Amino acid sequence: MRTNKKTLPQSLVLAGLTTMTINSSFAALEEVTVTAQRRAQDLQDVPLAITALSDEELQERQIDEPIDLINYVPNLFGGNNTGLGTANAYYLRGLGNTESIATFDPPVGTYVDNVYIARQNGNNMSFFDIDRIEVMRGPQGTLFGRNTTGGAVSIHMKKPAEEMGGWVEGSIGDYDRKMLRGSIDVPVSDTVLTKFSGFWLDEDGFVENRTTGDELNGDEAWGVRADLRFLPSENVTWDISAETIESSSLNITNSFSDLSIFARPYDNGISDNTEDRFSQTGIRASNDSEGSLEQLATGNGLGNSVESWAISSNLAWEGDFGTLTFITGIRSLEQKFIVDFYDGPGFAGTYTIANSGEHDQFTQEIQYNNAFMNDRLDFVGGVYYHTESNTTDWSTLFDIGAPLLLADREMDNDNSSFAVYGQADFHITDAVTLTAGVRWTDEEKEVDIQDFKPALAANNPYPNILIFPAAPGTELTTANLEAAGIATKLDESVVTPRFAIQWQITDNVMAFASHTEGFKSGGWNARGTSAAELLPFDIEEVETQELGFRSDWLDGTLRLNATFFWMEATDFQVPSAFVRDNGTIAFITRNFADLENEGLEIDLSWAPSEMFNMYATAGFQDAEQIPGEAIRQQQSDCRAGLAGGGQGIVTPSCDIADPTRSPDTTYTIGANLTAQLPSFNGYLSGNINVRSTDDLNVGTSGLPNGLVDATTEMNAGITLGVGENLRFALECQNCTNELVQHSVLAGTFYFNEPRRVTFRARYSF
Repeated sequence: MRTNKKTLPQSLVLAGLTTMTINSSFAALEEVTVTAQRRAQDLQDVPLAITALSDEELQERQIDEPIDLINYVPNLFGGNNTGLGTANAYYLRGLGNTESIATFDPPVGTYVDNVYIARQNGNNMSFFDIDRIEVMRGPQGTLFGRNTTGGAVSIHMKKPAEEMGGWVEGSIGDYDRKMLRGSIDVPVSDTVLTKFSGFWLDEDGFVENRTTGDELNGDEAWGVRADLRFLPSENVTWDISAETIESSSLNITNSFSDLSIFARPYDNGISDNTEDRFSQTGIRASNDSEGSLEQLATGNGLGNSVESWAISSNLAWEGDFGTLTFITGIRSLEQKFIVDFYDGPGFAGTYTIANSGEHDQFTQEIQYNNAFMNDRLDFVGGVYYHTESNTTDWSTLFDIGAPLLLADREMDNDNSSFAVYGQADFHITDAVTLTAGVRWTDEEKEVDIQDFKPALAANNPYPNILIFPAAPGTELTTANLEAAGIATKLDESVVTPRFAIQWQITDNVMAFASHTEGFKSGGWNARGTSAAELLPFDIEEVETQELGFRSDWLDGTLRLNATFFWMEATDFQVPSAFVRDNGTIAFITRNFADLENEGLEIDLSWAPSEMFNMYATAGFQDAEQIPGEAIRQQQSDCRAGLAGGGQGIVTPSCDIADPTRSPDTTYTIGANLTAQLPSFNGYLSGNINVRSTDDLNVGTSGLPNGLVDATTEMNAGITLGVGENLRFALECQNCTNELVQHSVLAGTFYFNEPRRVTFRARYSF
């Protein structure tokens, strides 16, 4: 493990924590209400592995965007997608996906107000005006459906208040980071309530481009949101929201000191996340990247831009018949990027993808909740419909002394899914509850692809780009796929049940056991550059057993929750890379293996006084890939010297690699300490948290460049409150400037951001 000297912000925080006077008055932990089972429940009554964070906790722990959640959820690991700062790749209990192209689906679903976000291209939105976040671990295939085999991140926004009020916050920080955000509640009448929220962010990058002089890996973003709550009667609540967000954020590979992008810093004596990080790509940066081959041919357009808008409606009607809820969501996302993955000084980089995509989705859910048999039976059920249309136009170039166009294609893929679900909780006694649920899902996918390369080869409009004609029959067209026997339509019907038993041992201790199933959709290997590589892959199915308990102790001041789990993923979808005969890299996703995992997850909170609380989370897992026939043959060939290792999921020593991003142990320990300042009519508080991650593999094939040593990161802050409405905060993220590798792609590396110190001022009214 690499360690660093204490920095000034760290020393200030530690000093603040050790010099405060603690008020020792009694303070029980607050009850946390969650909707993980699609109805409001106390967190301690839910027989699921779940971490819930309130708005206050989000602020205390410096959670400004979803990727920050990895610091507080057991067995959750993640980072930005390679190249794209707007996209998060989550891995939960060993299940994850690093692909943002629309033929791949993430196994950790993201939801905003119960509306599913299908594409992870723009799922790293800046947070503003959040009520709470619930992270559910394990498959959620009954109540949340497809693509939640690893779990679900469910974000719940604050609703309009009955009284006028709001807040505004400004912050400045390293790399000339500036942010403004705020929210205001404006009640129109007793029956019409409104809320308006927004944010603006501007930040220079921490990577210097030595070729063009640009600052890279910064962020520019803004967003606005409007909420309306209509209360036409005591029994009807109608929430409507509309939002739009624009973000430009790169996560381009970069070098340290004078090292090559193919040399890891800490393999070469660099242990700090040094500020001397540089790029040398010859593509000039642009905030309005068109993501087009035409723009790239001029040497411009390096960047990543995401524009999205969404409208959601939640109409709840409560009566003697129960509660009927209509949840409607419309979301549109447009992404354009040009990214050089090999960081070459040529005008078009070395290995560059230019991408322009439009992604539209519509979801409709009708949900029914009620209690029967004198409240002995709780039931939730409904129907769900999801439809999605994606158009992606992208080009791939590789420099062989001049840029060579490997592929230029446009793909349309449409997805539709219909489901019926239900779950019943039968309270056999006041202490024992049996749960049975099931979801039936029918989904259809279709892909259509056009190849522009033949026309460009016949009449090349870009004299500075080499375009060779493709061999007959290899063009990336729907006709060639079908001629090769590759399916262009996928249709699956899947049943995903859940069974659980829950025992309320005492008023403060609950134990449960469960069996849950889920599935992740199949798709196509759209990274292929020929028809023979654009292969379909099957759905991934997961079965998980959990045994856990929820408990409160010491008069409600100590909370200890733990979950044991055993998981098996059949037809595990693994994105990987192989070297073609011509030396170029082929990116292929297939059902290479099954995945088995077992482990323990712990959440601990302790609040011995109103002025002090601490928390700890820990995740332990033992994940293993069980290879299929094709991989066993690859192993055999490797051991016989007929083929090299270090490809797919086979290591250089011909063994099966450890599952990617699945460390055996992760834990976080944090504390908050507050001292009252009567002379200021205010308070002074300090917070600190430390996250440690065991050794892990961030590649797929067990190559040394993907094996990462254990790391420890720290966040901390000091907050001064003046009166009831004003507060100031000095915070640092990655305070010790730890260098953490998140990804490796074809031999190039991606690391976390350097230390960031931020000053915030917030006024509530």
